[in-house]
Amino acid sequence: MSLSRIALRIAAVEALKGRTLVGDRVLDSPNGAIDVQADGSLRTAESRPFISVYTDSGSAKDITGRSMIENGDAVIVFEFGISAAMLEKDEETGAMEMVGIEIPASDSAYEFALDIVQRQIVDALTDPGNAWAEIYRSMHFAISQMEYAGARTASDGQRLAGHQLRVTVSLVPDPLTGEALEPDMPMAIFLAAMEASEDETHHTKAATMRSILEGTNAPWEALQRRHGMTADELHALGHHPLETNLDGSAPEMNTGTIQTDGTGDVTESGS
Repeated sequence: MSLSRIALRIAAVEALKGRTLVGDRVLDSPNGAIDVQADGSLRTAESRPFISVYTDSGSAKDITGRSMIENGDAVIVFEFGISAAMLEKDEETGAMEMVGIEIPASDSAYEFALDIVQRQIVDALTDPGNAWAEIYRSMHFAISQMEYAGARTASDGQRLAGHQLRVTVSLVPDPLTGEALEPDMPMAIFLAAMEASEDETHHTKAATMRSILEGTNAPWEALQRRHGMTADELHALGHHPLETNLDGSAPEMNTGTIQTDGTGDVTESGS
């Protein structure tokens, strides 16, 4: 899993909390929030209206060399649903109404509520005043495709309607391991937000991600990592150390001789 894809998904989840009819019930990659059964019917174990967020697929093309930090396109999925079990009773009238929106429960009301949630998702993710949405936007360059789908079932006594919004984005590359994160880099801003969160699990996730990125690269190591080059390829380009230790590190220079036409040899001593 790409670190940028993790950041994209978590930032989207946080950006949506409290911004739609479902309130804070925004789920990060739940297993089977809406399950499609073999007969095509839908099931959910959720007891309240919800949004679930996944990053379930992606592809990268036209890779530079053997780079494996380029992420290419990623698909982020917003799945949201409401069922007959997610209704509340109006104590004054006795009528069953949709949770969070005071209209009588019906098939058309389900569709109306889900369409409203879909629009609220869009508004939340494009809100200039939403700090987590700003991080979400910074984790991709552009949107290349948006797909919408809906499904509903009334079998087995569980009337359920669900919508899905699939957004294909051009994801930013992952930071390079051993390369310092500048404070204004999207990943650095994301990790700082995670560490400032009241959610303790965010602190653990941020620490794990930082541990993956920590270290220090020599310039030639950074070049080799970034492009997935072999030592021979790097050497042919004149970037690889002339000598390396058994572990691949470069030994300290003691002396070196430079041969130049017309001026003779020049010997330099290492410090």
